Amino acid sequence: MPDKYEVGKKFHDQKAQISKKDFVYSQGVLEKADSYAYRLLEPLENKVVLDLGCGSGHHTIAFAKRGAYVYGVDISPEMVRKAMKLAEQQGVANRVTILEMNAEALEFPDETFDIVFGHSILHHLDLEVARSNIYRVLKKGGKGVFLEPLGHNVFLNLFRRMTPQRRTPTEKPLRMEDILLFAEPFSSLSHREFFLLALCTLPLLFLPGKKLFKKTFSWFPRLDDHFLLRWPGIGRWAWVTVVEVIK
Repeated sequence: MPDKYEVGKKFHDQKAQISKKDFVYSQGVLEKADSYAYRLLEPLENKVVLDLGCGSGHHTIAFAKRGAYVYGVDISPEMVRKAMKLAEQQGVANRVTILEMNAEALEFPDETFDIVFGHSILHHLDLEVARSNIYRVLKKGGKGVFLEPLGHNVFLNLFRRMTPQRRTPTEKPLRMEDILLFAEPFSSLSHREFFLLALCTLPLLFLPGKKLFKKTFSWFPRLDDHFLLRWPGIGRWAWVTVVEVIK
């Protein structure tokens, strides 16, 4: 049976060949969580950043445009080529290095990076191995920020089982105990969850047109803020979390 590294590499090589954006994510449903994660990274000017599991390079390019020197790594050679091409097209190739690399075996010297960022990557990895690598390559006082799916919500888990083609069979959404395990070596941990009640709007994506979804979804995240900030314990049933750790 192929190991998860080979499974992930093949899956993302195939994904790199698809030119159109993902049906769900193309509607901007993660924008609020993405924006929050980006704010945690500021200021980026002249920082050395590692984009872990960089994919096609969307975040890598964004960080370079904000003044960072960015290393993007991905297990997929097709994604690496796609990301480097995008960096050249966007005029930031001089601030970007894209490498084919396993996130569980980072080939960088100790204390290389001011920031390690990951968008939907930790749930693909062995957390104990990943945290050791990330901790090692971060500078003292350096920061890790990761946006990850959560695995407590029974309805989300049912949707995942019904749509296996959207993900690799080896990935595993995080649970709160996984976040605590990952953060053990670091000096501090914070996390904030997003999209609980807003999940109710996702079925509207499958109706003809997107106007009803966009109109409804526009105010649900504000409602989520009210409940999740007041009762953070219910966040475990949300869709995603943004985790911040500091070395």
